[in-house]
Amino acid sequence: RDEADHLMRMKNKVFIFAALFAGLALGAPPLGAWGWAGHVTIGKHAVAQASPAARAALMDILGAGTAADLERAVEQACFWPDTLDAAPEWAWADPLHYVNLPRADGHYDRQRDCPDGVCITEGIAKYAAELGRPELSQSEQGRERRRQAFAWLCHLVGDLHQPLHTGFRDDRGGNRYEVRYRGRPYNLHEFWDRVLVDERLAAFPVPIDPPAEPAPACASGPWQAADVIAWTEESHALVLSSSYPPGRDIDEAFADRSWALVQSQWHLAALRLAVILDTVLAPESFAGCE
Repeated sequence: RDEADHLMRMKNKVFIFAALFAGLALGAPPLGAWGWAGHVTIGKHAVAQASPAARAALMDILGAGTAADLERAVEQACFWPDTLDAAPEWAWADPLHYVNLPRADGHYDRQRDCPDGVCITEGIAKYAAELGRPELSQSEQGRERRRQAFAWLCHLVGDLHQPLHTGFRDDRGGNRYEVRYRGRPYNLHEFWDRVLVDERLAAFPVPIDPPAEPAPACASGPWQAADVIAWTEESHALVLSSSYPPGRDIDEAFADRSWALVQSQWHLAALRLAVILDTVLAPESFAGCE
């Protein structure tokens, strides 16, 4: 029975990926923070900036035989968590995409903000650690755990850099904050997640192709799990400084500033994800760094 259940889960994953890309081909709207283009841009840029050793390890984990295979696998993996809404076995994972902090305290407190460990901050640390366990690859079930760990890691690092995914608890990260943009009603979270990105990419597409040169490992040093707390608080600070318009009507100036911030956050997320990949998959990349 266990083997049959495992095969069924694998078939379901294949079906999900096939349905996802069929939808994209037909112009289906992107889902979740940053949408498909944001998560794919972050993932591909991060992998391109990771060390050759980390990319080789990732090729093995994702079952990619060529660089082109790796790009396609990264595209699928980094958006995959947003395709799980209808999968009952993943219902528990919805809170992984965010963490809500109280308005009066911008510091992350696990006991207060994530007592069960199911939130974006703890999720990044969990899946980074799981990705960095090569012994799991000794079995197909373990290899699947590492593939899923990469998918969640890539996706959650992207989500963390959408400020409202670390937003206020009392308005559920802007989901209960109503605004108007170009005469239409939205909630603020929807504006950041979908409306602004869709509009600006339609008018001014951002290249998804990654840069040619990897980032030098010694420029940042190895990643530590504690860094995610600092990133969470940094993103939450953007909620305070930059995420809410002066009034309920969003004007062009606020939209322009917001789009510039989106692009900056994509770039930052890719750099940080690359460092995580090097740290957990190729720690030798940091040899000689002081």
